[in-house]
Amino acid sequence: MVQSAVDEHEFDSGLLTLWCVHTGASFLGQANADDDVIADINAFFEDLLPQKAGKYRHKPDHLDNAPSHLRALLTQTQVSIPVENERLPLGKVQSLYLFEHREAPKIRRIRCHFIGN
Repeated sequence: MVQSAVDEHEFDSGLLTLWCVHTGASFLGQANADDDVIADINAFFEDLLPQKAGKYRHKPDHLDNAPSHLRALLTQTQVSIPVENERLPLGKVQSLYLFEHREAPKIRRIRCHFIGN
């Protein structure tokens, strides 16, 4: 999706910054060679910050609200990616993921800023 935006706007070389305009999602630059990578990441965060009733003081609306904010605290709500010759120079088995920390699917807005040509 990000590479499509680079293509559409004809970005050649520079720095692309993406910012997630939410407190319950973040970005991950992570391996894409094995589907179990994402399952392992989800299991890790569930062990670290479980969605458990009574565990957190912060309970505005849903059980997953407080842990989603804490998960975002430990990851990145913004990421800067170089653009080189109209391409994102990701590693051979690397992808950029929007890591949703809430149980229910949400519509997420991403702000983009490009410096370069």
